[in-house]
Amino acid sequence: MAEGFLKNAWYVAGWASELDTGMVARKVAGVPVVIARGLDGEAFALHDRCPHRFAPLSRGTVTKDGIQCGYHGLTFNAAGQCSANVLGGPTPSACRVAPYPLVIQDRVLWVWLGNPAKADQASIPRFPCFDNPAYRFVYGTIRAKANYQMLMDNLLDLTHAAFLHPSFGGLAYRPKISMTQEGETVFSHYIVSDIDNPEFPEVFWSAHGKRVDLWDDIRWNSPANLYLESGVVLTGRPREEGYIIPAVHALTPATRDETTYFWASALPADTPLKDEDFKNMMSTAFEVEDLPMIEAAWERMEGHDLWDLSPVMLRADAAAVIARRILSAKVKEEETAPGSAAS
Repeated sequence: MAEGFLKNAWYVAGWASELDTGMVARKVAGVPVVIARGLDGEAFALHDRCPHRFAPLSRGTVTKDGIQCGYHGLTFNAAGQCSANVLGGPTPSACRVAPYPLVIQDRVLWVWLGNPAKADQASIPRFPCFDNPAYRFVYGTIRAKANYQMLMDNLLDLTHAAFLHPSFGGLAYRPKISMTQEGETVFSHYIVSDIDNPEFPEVFWSAHGKRVDLWDDIRWNSPANLYLESGVVLTGRPREEGYIIPAVHALTPATRDETTYFWASALPADTPLKDEDFKNMMSTAFEVEDLPMIEAAWERMEGHDLWDLSPVMLRADAAAVIARRILSAKVKEEETAPGSAAS
């Protein structure tokens, strides 16, 4: 794929809860990153490669001075400076690693790989559902063998639900589709009216044999962070009377051919369904139904850029096309800026 990765952007590198059990090591937009919580309780992110013999720092340990490399004991603090050399002797001035801006917000570890001066926390997309005590959450992490934009397309065009997700309504899922755009934020809207309540929403919210209206509203922020609200209500009734399931889908490219897919979904706190059962249902939709098809499509593309293959476009592709164009323009602007390298 000819297009590179956007560097001046906030990427999801993990769930905040992962730091409770140790360091988090992920490849983000081609860059190995390690995230640790220091003994003072503050979290920080560094390039996950010791400059001595290039061992992953994530194979080391956290000490009072930072992350100690597990190979020869050099330690690096939150600023990336070598803060301790347990073997003694002079430490070269070049002995440092790149630090990356890190923000913990909405239960998510957000990392910035580009120019630190441009890392504005206010530009991080918000996932307000995480702070709502009326909901309880399940979440997971999937390793997808496909380019992240393929997964982005899949979420912005939900018409595939009629074929890949039978419990979402199957062929009865024939939505009215629209899209809107506010600046660089893209919204995709789906409405299905007057159908029998599908198997999936019926589990959480019984319509007692009555007909229902369904809706899915999706928000996309670059590079590929999406917020989805799916709802069901009795036909003709206002949405406020219905049942809403909010969800987060953060698609972080590891390499051109691999994506770390972070997902979370929620239920109203008083829903009797067990969290384990809910998580299994969501995992089935993402890992068993969606993922094999997306990975197969990416394999058939044989590494080509989408546009190089002259894809046939349908009406439902509008939001995904706009999102791709916005992302492509941002990458191009970044790569051609004076000094480039996310200057």
